[in-house]
Amino acid sequence: MHPSAILALLSAGIALAAPLDSSIPMIYLFNIPGVTGLGNSATFVGAGTPGQCQNFPSFVKGFGRAYPLDGYTCTLYFEYSCGGSAITIGPTDEYRAKSDGAGDPPPDVPVIKSWRCSKITTGRGGTRPAGVEE
Repeated sequence: MHPSAILALLSAGIALAAPLDSSIPMIYLFNIPGVTGLGNSATFVGAGTPGQCQNFPSFVKGFGRAYPLDGYTCTLYFEYSCGGSAITIGPTDEYRAKSDGAGDPPPDVPVIKSWRCSKITTGRGGTRPAGVEE
């Protein structure tokens, strides 16, 4: 790394202890059931490379709602490796899973297992759904 780049990173307050990762946060999940100690407020930030398929980690067995970050459209798949049926959500959309009333998805509702997000290259992108804060 060029010394001026190191100086710029240090002056910006970015720690260099870990290698820089090319993963980009693209999707938020909220209300992940069964995550110990986090209750109904459990969240997950999906990060990866735009256009590449990502499987959700094994602890994500369902979620209450999902939305893409500004400037992304995401497709949520009901099978691993981005297979099977899918739902696409745009930058102003929010996916809300069915619930059994206690926040957990009922056993007969298919679980979303993988995702792929793409950067929007036209238009002005979007905004977060109403009431959703970063």
